[in-house]
Amino acid sequence: MFTRQKIGIIVGLLILILISADNIYAGGAGTTGANFLKIGLGAKASAMGDAFTALADDGSCLYWNPAGLVQLKDKQLLVSYNSWFAGIRRGYISFTLPLSKGESAGAGMNYLDMGTLEGRDEEGNPTSDFGASDFQLTIGYAKKFSDKFTAGLSGGILQDTIAGDKKNTYSVNAGVLFLPEESFSLGLSVQNIGPKLSGDNLPLTLKLGAAKKIKSLTLAADISKPADNEMYFSIGGEWGIRKDLFLRVGYKSNQDIASGITIGAGLKWREIGLDYAYVPYGELGDTHRISIVMKL
Repeated sequence: MFTRQKIGIIVGLLILILISADNIYAGGAGTTGANFLKIGLGAKASAMGDAFTALADDGSCLYWNPAGLVQLKDKQLLVSYNSWFAGIRRGYISFTLPLSKGESAGAGMNYLDMGTLEGRDEEGNPTSDFGASDFQLTIGYAKKFSDKFTAGLSGGILQDTIAGDKKNTYSVNAGVLFLPEESFSLGLSVQNIGPKLSGDNLPLTLKLGAAKKIKSLTLAADISKPADNEMYFSIGGEWGIRKDLFLRVGYKSNQDIASGITIGAGLKWREIGLDYAYVPYGELGDTHRISIVMKL
């Protein structure tokens, strides 16, 4: 059983990872690679403004906070698709399952396809078209150490492909969940720990979140600190109109190209859930995200 001292050590180590990274990431804002990892996964989380670190209650927890795996009491399949601007397509699929009392595991595949791009030489003259894509394969594990404390890890391979040239590396996410009471949770996660990809650092990010459930209303808030950018916050809410119908809204600060406001809804029918999120990006266009969650 974890003592307060051990929990403090784990939390402290996660924070130290990001503090150390501030010295490594000397290139400034927007200088990381594999930036598709900055795009949040799952329509539920997206509709709530990406305030999901302390909730992490579906298959996207492998991305947000792998400690959330323990909260999934049944085998679960999650399939998510993002319709992005400029013809960019994003997909995610995960499978999670409980192993034994207090232990869970999962696996996920995350990809981004940028379609066909127009090639140009150094003088700006058109050349042959080419394709670009990103791919991530992840496995995760979480363990419940007490009624109030859970920790988890997820990690796997990353691949970046441009015009047939493939570069590979690996990344790890680590997280903890603390539940001081049944209706209140705290979460801490570090995303994208790993070596460089194509000469660029991964978008290492520290997230601290809190969530509170008040009858049919769930409120959540996150503070995020990317190693290559300024700190920002996310807030979100979910209102369960009925047991099978949910409305969601969120806001994310520090958004240069959009208002930061997100909205969405969720519908459940027996063992199947359908989630939708609308995320505008100003002049770049509107994006739509859909997730299907199935208990197996």
